[in-house]
Amino acid sequence: MKFSDGDWKSFTESNLFKCLLSARTDLEKEDLLLCCQGARPDVFPSGMQQQMDNGRFAAVLSRSAEEKEIVDIFAAAEPSQVTSVEGQRVAVYQFFNLPISDAGRDA
Repeated sequence: MKFSDGDWKSFTESNLFKCLLSARTDLEKEDLLLCCQGARPDVFPSGMQQQMDNGRFAAVLSRSAEEKEIVDIFAAAEPSQVTSVEGQRVAVYQFFNLPISDAGRDA
């Protein structure tokens, strides 16, 4: 990825979703949001899913078992559908009724 200062940066995390999180974090430092499915507040892969497909696909979080939707994290999303890395983290914690803390920021 090429940044505004002209530098190229690559990401070598343990899977594609974690690479996407790192790229989004760096883009946010330049006040940019990446408009992809993996940046939606209601999209997050399970640990098993990350192992099975190297983090390429993620579930749309839903309380309904009948509405289990899986999306490609790199597929396009509308700007109104995406949030920051922190916004996504908070939304996932809230979905699972977990206390929101600094724990898991590097997850």
